[in-house]
Amino acid sequence: MGQRAFITLLILLALLVALSATPFPGAMIGFFFGIAVAFFIAGPTMLIGQALEKAGMPVSGTAVLWALGGLYGLLVLAAAFQIWRRLQQQNPDAARSAGLRLALLIALPSIAWLSVNAMKNAWP
Repeated sequence: MGQRAFITLLILLALLVALSATPFPGAMIGFFFGIAVAFFIAGPTMLIGQALEKAGMPVSGTAVLWALGGLYGLLVLAAAFQIWRRLQQQNPDAARSAGLRLALLIALPSIAWLSVNAMKNAWP
């Protein structure tokens, strides 16, 4: 990934974060984000929790949230480690690509929080 594309994508990501705090687009982003979480995170998590309960291991919602948060934290650390490793290998294009992945992983919770608050404020 070239430097110009990297900077352009970072600016677009920052624009998306800023746009998620506005009343109408932010509310729509929050709505779609909620649907994505319901289908791609909550559903599989509930299935895994039910399977663990059938196996005799009771799982609480708090434990599942901590596990998902820990997994997300590991993804962020892995992306940061990839940047460092690729910079040590003197591969700036691959380091920029990993940097964009890290920026996206950091921006997603911000987008979710801002857009859900915008959706809550825009609700009649």
